[in-house]
Amino acid sequence: MSHSVILIDDEPPARAKLARFLKPLGDFEVVAEADGVDAAVEAIERSDPALIFLDIQLGARSGFEVLDTIRGRFSPHVVFTTAYSEYAVRAFDIQALDYLLKPFDRERFAKSVQRVRDALADPDRGDLEEKVRRVIASMPGRPSPLKQILVRDKGRGFFVPVESIERIEAAGNYVEVHAEGKTHLIREPLSKFIAQLDPEQFIRVHRSHVVRLSFIAELHSMFSGDYELILRNGERLALSRRYKTLLPASIREQL
Repeated sequence: MSHSVILIDDEPPARAKLARFLKPLGDFEVVAEADGVDAAVEAIERSDPALIFLDIQLGARSGFEVLDTIRGRFSPHVVFTTAYSEYAVRAFDIQALDYLLKPFDRERFAKSVQRVRDALADPDRGDLEEKVRRVIASMPGRPSPLKQILVRDKGRGFFVPVESIERIEAAGNYVEVHAEGKTHLIREPLSKFIAQLDPEQFIRVHRSHVVRLSFIAELHSMFSGDYELILRNGERLALSRRYKTLLPASIREQL
């Protein structure tokens, strides 16, 4: 099986190098190239790639603008390519989004590709969306998180304070918002809905579940290697190992 790839870099030699390194690999196919934010978004919308190599600096604009624009609609695996120093890149590495520091060689490229292969072998990509959400939220100039949400019920609309939300659950193209013992149904995909929330307050713990951090009471280790969350209302939710690593260190240490 061949996975589609888009190369996004404003320098033609950089795109040519990536294409050259990818060419011998039978499981990846470059379907498009882009030299700027708008062209990249158009290519992603057209091809829905499995993987993008994304330069952080695209002329006067940022590669993060690409992720911000496609957020909630497309979720390709992302490998950043950057000429930034190790110190600047460290922030992205913490988010577990891989990067290639220019100039990189075939050995470093091969390690990155293997990480992508491992990720592609796992159908659950919710943690990838969560990591991207955090990176986007940390960008300077980002809009403030929502303070309240509009809920419609039986022909009327009313606002629910975000601070009252305990957890959120995916339900197809809807989300179930649980707040103060009530459940509100909103027509919006989970990834798009939580993109508007503060990642310091809400965290994805499963492909279908998002929980307010302060609503977590206990974290139990299971024999399978996964974990179980006990919420303050007594509800229990599964937490896989991959999502546990997204919890703040202070939470993991205290629970």
